[in-house]
Amino acid sequence: MNLYTHVQQSVQEKYVAFLSYSKKKYVKESLVAVAALLLAGGGYAGFDWYQKRQNIQAFAGLVEISKAYEAAATKARQLANKPAEEQTDNPWEDTQLLLEAIASTHASSSLSPFFVMYQAQLAIDADHDFDKACQLMEQGLRRLPKNSPFYDMFNMKRIKMLLDSPMQNIRDTAVAQLEQVAGQKDNYYAQEALWTLGSYQAFYGNMDQAIAAWKTLAGQTTVDKELISSPWVSQAQEKLKTLNISLSENN
Repeated sequence: MNLYTHVQQSVQEKYVAFLSYSKKKYVKESLVAVAALLLAGGGYAGFDWYQKRQNIQAFAGLVEISKAYEAAATKARQLANKPAEEQTDNPWEDTQLLLEAIASTHASSSLSPFFVMYQAQLAIDADHDFDKACQLMEQGLRRLPKNSPFYDMFNMKRIKMLLDSPMQNIRDTAVAQLEQVAGQKDNYYAQEALWTLGSYQAFYGNMDQAIAAWKTLAGQTTVDKELISSPWVSQAQEKLKTLNISLSENN
C-alpha cells in the first residue's frame, strides 16, 4: 500500500468519526475536518504543494494529530461523566505535546496555518483560554492565503469566537464583520453568517434585528451549487414559524 492510499483511507475513516463531533462548539470549522475534506473532495492531487516531500510529511502529521485529538476528545467526554474527585488526568496533555512538536517541525510548510488552527482549538478544549484561542486564530488566518478554499471557513470560526468575548467592543467588531460576510453573496458562508447574526441578536434581546436577519435568510433560494436545500434557510424558516411571523410581513 503506497503513502497516498494509506493516508487517504486513514483520513476518510477519521472524517466519518469526526462527524459525531461536528455539533461541538467551534469544532465544525476546526482542522479536525480539514484533512478529510482535502481528500473527500478529490482535491488531493490538485495541490501543487502536496507533491513536495516536506508537505507530504506535514500532511501525515495532520493525520496523526487528528487521531490524537479524537482519542483525547473521547477521553475528555468519559472523564466528564465521572465524579470530580476522579477527574485527575489531563486528557489533552499528550495531544498538546504532540501538536507542539509536529507544528515546530513543519513550521515552514504551507500547511503550518492549519497546525495553528489546531492549537487554537486546543486552547479552548484543554486550557479554556479564550484570549489565547482568539490570538492563535488571528495568527493562523494571517498565514492562510485569502484565495485558500479554507480561508472563509476559518474566518467564520474566528468571528464566532469573537462573538463570545466578554468585551462589548470586541463583540461589536465581530458583529460588523459578520454583517460583512452575510452581504457577500459569493461567500459560501454568507447564509451561516445571517443565521449566526440573528441568533446573536436574539440572545441579547434585540429581537427586531434578529427577525430581520432571519427573514432575509428565510427568503433566500437554494443556490445552484447546492445539491440539497440550505439548512440555514430551513432553520430560519422554522424559527420564524415558532415566532408566528410570516415571510410576507414587512421588517
